[in-house]
Amino acid sequence: MKIPAATLAAAFAPCLAHAFSFDDVHFWAGEGTNRAVVVVDWNQGTGTSLVWGFRWNGGPVPARIAVEAVSREDNRLFYAHSTTKYGTSVDGFGYDRGDIAATFDLAAGLSTDADALVGVYAGPFYWAQSPGTGDSFEACAWTYGGGVDYDFLSDGSWYALKFTNWQAAESSDPATEPVAAESPYAWRVVEADVDPDQPSWDGAFTFGDPSAALGRPSLSTIGWGDVPDTPVVPVNPAYGPNRLVSLVSATNDNAGGSITVEFDHDVVDDPRNPFGLDFIVFGNAMQTIGGGVYWNGTEDPATVVVATDAIVAERGLVEVSTDNAKWFAYTNGPYADDFAPTLSYRYNPGDPDPSLFEGNLWWGSPADATRPVDPAVSGAEFKGRSLAEYARLYDGSAGGTGFDISGFDLPRDAQGRKFIRFVRITTCEPGDDTEVDAVSDVAPTPSFRNWVDKHVAFDNRPGFSPTNLCANGAPAFVNAAFGLAPDAPAPGPWAVEGFDPATRTLSTPFSPDASDLVSLRSSTTLSNAAWSVSLPLWTGTNALGRPLLRAQTPEAAAEFFRLELHE
Repeated sequence: MKIPAATLAAAFAPCLAHAFSFDDVHFWAGEGTNRAVVVVDWNQGTGTSLVWGFRWNGGPVPARIAVEAVSREDNRLFYAHSTTKYGTSVDGFGYDRGDIAATFDLAAGLSTDADALVGVYAGPFYWAQSPGTGDSFEACAWTYGGGVDYDFLSDGSWYALKFTNWQAAESSDPATEPVAAESPYAWRVVEADVDPDQPSWDGAFTFGDPSAALGRPSLSTIGWGDVPDTPVVPVNPAYGPNRLVSLVSATNDNAGGSITVEFDHDVVDDPRNPFGLDFIVFGNAMQTIGGGVYWNGTEDPATVVVATDAIVAERGLVEVSTDNAKWFAYTNGPYADDFAPTLSYRYNPGDPDPSLFEGNLWWGSPADATRPVDPAVSGAEFKGRSLAEYARLYDGSAGGTGFDISGFDLPRDAQGRKFIRFVRITTCEPGDDTEVDAVSDVAPTPSFRNWVDKHVAFDNRPGFSPTNLCANGAPAFVNAAFGLAPDAPAPGPWAVEGFDPATRTLSTPFSPDASDLVSLRSSTTLSNAAWSVSLPLWTGTNALGRPLLRAQTPEAAAEFFRLELHE
């Protein structure tokens, strides 16, 4: 939303002790040789101005493309916008600062996480925008923003959005010192035994750059002849310059090479992680099509049938550590560069991305590299299926091999969760040349999604929503909140227990799978009530049921509470 130029000039007058530069960015979305930076400043003090990077190829792009890309690829960043006669209006941002799989209602400026960052357009509050260029944020030459549709970014651009009240004094405050948004991907190479001179089959590039293992997994694989670079899919893995590092030893031809990477945060054994997995390693394993079929990357994936269950893998031993001193090994697997093969984009014929390659009618937004494929399945699950169905069954995941750290004697964080920061990968067998594309931290999943993973058959998961009816006639979100399987008998009566108005907490006997399905709203009046959400609310497990009105009488005044079940 555009605001007066004078306000923008004041709001983005940097006054920083640290010259934040492109090299300080941890989280990069997209792929390409051009780079731009997106800054989102909630104007709420230290640590509330976060920075992401965006990569692309080609000419200048509208700032909207970069903003949408970083919000789409960071599961913790939420972006609300609307279309007006003047173009796209930036209506709000939310950030799950605690990484607790929080949910947001940006229309109302609410979150299920009390510590989340939330800012929505309301009255005099705007998301002011300002593009700029320079070697660092401190040295950046800012200009007046015209809006995310009309501000164009080129290589080296900065783009800042600041939540500000242009009618009040704070509109003249300088921009908050930016902080790098945490990356879900390994961001630093600690050590590598890798031969830097590993030519490709045609000698056009090398597989010897350890930094290729950092950041998100490759979105594209190199084209052949007249075929352009196309999406990475399970039958056509990542290949090409700067996409992979091959673990060929630089010091010993008779042993495999290795690489150690570090995360910028603790990777925790979070009980909300899907399938109990905590991190993912991406390589360039592939499933062979068979039958003499050749895939060039641009055909209709519905016409390509995978006729084998064979996985071409070059296994690597994976080890983890909290301090880069004491290591724990997955001696008996799972292994790096093994099942599941990478899928870079979601199969979405209803909304394909035409910029991927000319004639793309199938591939949409990037797949989620922080969500693993169910470890209970293998290549056999996909034999006889089309590539389109293969992609659909990934259910939004980008694939990769998932690992669980719970079995190791690791240190614990303040919440009692085991954690690591370092991952080491070593080629198991000399000559196999394990490839590493990326290492990612599994994102905690909203509880309903975990309920689906636990209770719904693999083939039926894609498209299974809270409104699907279960065998007992109840919508799936009702069964999830009660902790019932889809084929369970109908739920019995339920009750709310132990609301404490002093601490505003509620204890209930229901399933933890209700945490993203239930809201407790409060109001000081019952007539024409303006209901507001008060969270966090629950101790122990969570609650569900039909909408309930419940009155309490705190010392100061009567207050009313309504428990709501929502999809």
